[in-house]
Amino acid sequence: MGTEETVTRANRRASRLTGVWAVLLLTGVLLPGAADSVEDVRREIVASYQSALDALARGDADEALKIDTPDWVSITAGEKPRPRAEIEPLVRRDIGSMKPPPGCVASWRPDYERAGTTAGIQVYDVRTNGDAAIVLCLVGNSRNEVIDGTPYVVWTGSHVRDTWVKTTGGWKRRMHEKLTVNERLVDGKTAKP
Repeated sequence: MGTEETVTRANRRASRLTGVWAVLLLTGVLLPGAADSVEDVRREIVASYQSALDALARGDADEALKIDTPDWVSITAGEKPRPRAEIEPLVRRDIGSMKPPPGCVASWRPDYERAGTTAGIQVYDVRTNGDAAIVLCLVGNSRNEVIDGTPYVVWTGSHVRDTWVKTTGGWKRRMHEKLTVNERLVDGKTAKP
């Protein structure tokens, strides 16, 4: 399955999920409260990503894991889901080798296809519904590369869909889904094989 097809399928699933939320809200299953603005949610989530990156850089597993709920699960396309209980011991064991590369930051970049990519976590879409949010982002690294004599910014990483929930401790990530693995973008556009 190609990268574009994977992202298209993921976006269709996200649209269906939004429809499910609307039905739940209209039927009273989800009770509307004083919802945060999308901008506030986005700022808090980007700050949480940055806090986790900073903790990884310091080798602080406890702080890095604060981003996630206790029932957090990670799903990589084509693999079985892995719960926090399975991943957390690996993070604690390998924290010394998980240091992000220099210049790796969390940022809001809805225009990456026009403006290009950077190293780190680039959030490009946030959709909220009460105390839940779907976040689409790129997680990877960028480098300058000359291809056929022309300089480009080449990014390698994954398109990710994270599901966040509002808790008494703020917004926390409940599910991390890698929609693509080892994807390559050249100046923000899918690279031809």
